[in-house]
Amino acid sequence: MLVLAIDIGSHFVRAVVSDLDGQPVQDMSLRLSCSQAEDVFAAVREIRDRMAALSDRTELAVIGSPGIVDPATGRISAAPNIKGWEGIFAERVLSGLLGFPTRVDNDVNVAALGERNVGAGRGVDSFAYLNIGSGLGAGIVLHGQLHRGARGAAGEIGFLPVGDDPFKPVGRSTGGAMEARLSSRGLAQVAERLAATTTTSLSRPFDVEALFEAARVGDALGRAVVAYTARATAVCIAGLTSVMDVELVLLGGGIGSNEDLLLPEVRAATAELVPAPPRIECATLGERAVRVGATAVALDIARRTVVSRLVQRDGAPVER
Repeated sequence: MLVLAIDIGSHFVRAVVSDLDGQPVQDMSLRLSCSQAEDVFAAVREIRDRMAALSDRTELAVIGSPGIVDPATGRISAAPNIKGWEGIFAERVLSGLLGFPTRVDNDVNVAALGERNVGAGRGVDSFAYLNIGSGLGAGIVLHGQLHRGARGAAGEIGFLPVGDDPFKPVGRSTGGAMEARLSSRGLAQVAERLAATTTTSLSRPFDVEALFEAARVGDALGRAVVAYTARATAVCIAGLTSVMDVELVLLGGGIGSNEDLLLPEVRAATAELVPAPPRIECATLGERAVRVGATAVALDIARRTVVSRLVQRDGAPVER
C-alpha cells in the first residue's frame, strides 16, 4: 500500500509517493508555466501518468492547497495567487483526476503538521507556523491538534485589518490588508516607496530575494526592507499570541526562512508589542514541509484503514 502527497504552489506542483513506513518511493517536481488552475490540473494529470505503475497500490492522496478549504464542501476560497483556483471544489475535482480518494487541506496547515511531525514543532503542545512568501498565512496547532476553525479559515493572518483605516477597501485579490504589506508582492511595493529616499545598488523592478541578499552586504534599501519585514512580522505574531498565547512561533516560507536577517529583529520587535512574547524560531523543513505534513496525514489514514480492514476480515477486536 502506498500514499501520495502533493504540494500545490503558485510556481510548482511537487509530489512524493511513500510506502506505509514513510519511505519515499517516487518523487516529482513540476514547474507551472502560468499560475492558473488549468496548469495545476495539467500538472496533477502528469503526476497521475508518471505514477501509473503504482496507482493500483495507492490508497489515497493528501494535497496541500493555497486558500481557505471549506471543511464541509472542499470548496476553495481566498486563493488569489492561482488564477481560477477560487471556487474549485478541490477534493472532488482532484480525486477525479487522480482516480483514487483525495483529501485537500490548506497548504500552510499541512506544513504546520509537517513541522509538528518531524520538524521544529516536534514535541511542542501549542505553536503557530507563520509562512511568509508569495502569500501570507499561519498554521495553528493547539494542544497537539491542528486548529482549522469553524469554516477552515483559522490562521488566515493575511486578513488582519492593519493600517490607519481598517475598513479601507483592500480587495480579496491582494489576500487581505496584512498580506498586501507582508508578501513578496507587498514588499516589492514597499521597496519602491522606500527607494525615493534610500540609496541602493539594485535596479528596478525590485525583487525581494535580491533585496535580502543586498541587505547581507549592507545595501541601505535592502536593510530598510528587512527592518520593515521584521516589524510587520512582529505585528502578525502579536495578533496570533495575544489571542492564543502559543509557546512557539515558527517562521517559514521564502521570506520568513531568512533566519540570519530576520530572527533577531523579529524577536526584539515582538517583545515591544506583547508582554509575554513566545519563543520565535525558523522552521526547519523548508519547501519539504507541505509534502512531509501531507505524507504524515495520509499515512495515519492509510494505517487506520489497514487496521479496519483486518478487523472486518477477522472479526476480532483490536487492542487499544
